[in-house]
Amino acid sequence: MTARRIALALVLVAPAVGLLLSPWRPDGTLVYLGMLPAGLGLLVDRRAALTASLLTPASMLAATALRDLPLGAALFMLVLGAAVGLSAAVGWHGIGSLVGPLAAFALLGTPLVALPSGTVSAVSSPAAVATMTGLVAFGGLWTTFVGGVLARNVRGTGPRPVPRPASAYFGLTLGILAGLITYTVDDWTDARNRWWLLLTVFVMIQPYFTGTLRRAGSRVVDVLAGTVLAAVVAHTLDELPVVLVLVALALTGCAVRALLRSPFWVVPLFLTPAVVLLTSGGEDVLVAANVEHAVFIVAASLATVPILVMGRRIMAVKAPNTS
Repeated sequence: MTARRIALALVLVAPAVGLLLSPWRPDGTLVYLGMLPAGLGLLVDRRAALTASLLTPASMLAATALRDLPLGAALFMLVLGAAVGLSAAVGWHGIGSLVGPLAAFALLGTPLVALPSGTVSAVSSPAAVATMTGLVAFGGLWTTFVGGVLARNVRGTGPRPVPRPASAYFGLTLGILAGLITYTVDDWTDARNRWWLLLTVFVMIQPYFTGTLRRAGSRVVDVLAGTVLAAVVAHTLDELPVVLVLVALALTGCAVRALLRSPFWVVPLFLTPAVVLLTSGGEDVLVAANVEHAVFIVAASLATVPILVMGRRIMAVKAPNTS
């Protein structure tokens, strides 16, 4: 990597790192989360990254308005899941696999923002919602423009477009699952990490359903390993929050490298502990969070396997040459 690229990379991560190492750490977490879909979009092209940087905060904003409306929330996630599936026709479903979970985070999770009055829930007031939306949008736009320069001559490695019939089945499956899980989990539990159910669904299900069952197994193993790693790191560095943040950022860098050069199963092994460390709080909260993550990941995997098997068989009949 040239000195110019190193300088650009430092500029790219500077806002998130600066906030994460300051008393406004919750704001840094939101900037960091906003950077993820846009960064994946850059693997496709700048237009995809720009779309992701705008769609992510818009989806999270819409989700906050539906938190007290279970049916509306379920319909919203159904539509969003279907849209992610249909976007596979142009190869943008990889971006959607991050936009969907972040909308679920705003809908079912407990995002925080740091305001002049202190750290509060991101859905506690219009000012808090606006702050959350603005920070996520900033992270995405910053990544799009600065990261776009950094990745100018990097060959894109994003998902390939799939035929429209395959994307239609993909969207139908993903939309129905996302809607049903959202409606069910609203009554089932009020755990702060219940949004991981939807994260698992968006990550596991793929067009053609090829390899999806393998992903279900690897997803369980990788996330459990990742959450254990997060707990170990949090226990070791609980009194050193600055180092904790730096470790989370280093893990994110490893996840990006794995996304470009390694099999899929390597990515969540690094990205999971990074997200857990930045969104779950201190060591005591992390212990409970790890248990919740394990339960939700396994539950989502078990719920989707029968539908995945059915979808795989349908696609084998409809498009045998793509299986």
